[in-house]
Amino acid sequence: MIIKVTEHAIKRYRERFFDYSSTEDAIKNLLIETARKGTTVCKRPGNGHCTELKYKDTYIVAAYEQDELTIITCLGNRMYRKWVKHQDSYERLGGRILYPEQAV
Repeated sequence: MIIKVTEHAIKRYRERFFDYSSTEDAIKNLLIETARKGTTVCKRPGNGHCTELKYKDTYIVAAYEQDELTIITCLGNRMYRKWVKHQDSYERLGGRILYPEQAV
């Protein structure tokens, strides 16, 4: 199986693990290892080809297309992923719930 890593995934890895000193090749190898040895956490919404995988506390999103796997993004470790999911669900709340004193 061919595994590709996007530039976006490398950028997100650096940002979410605060690792700006590792080389691009080292990050690619770590993400590829996560894709090969990782277990499925859940399916991602959309076309049905995207899957969230984890391995050694590294979470990624990968898209399957026939015999090719593309690592789309890196979600960080468990704690960072949990924080992002909490922020995302919090932003979806209506303005009246978040700011009841400003509701008309």
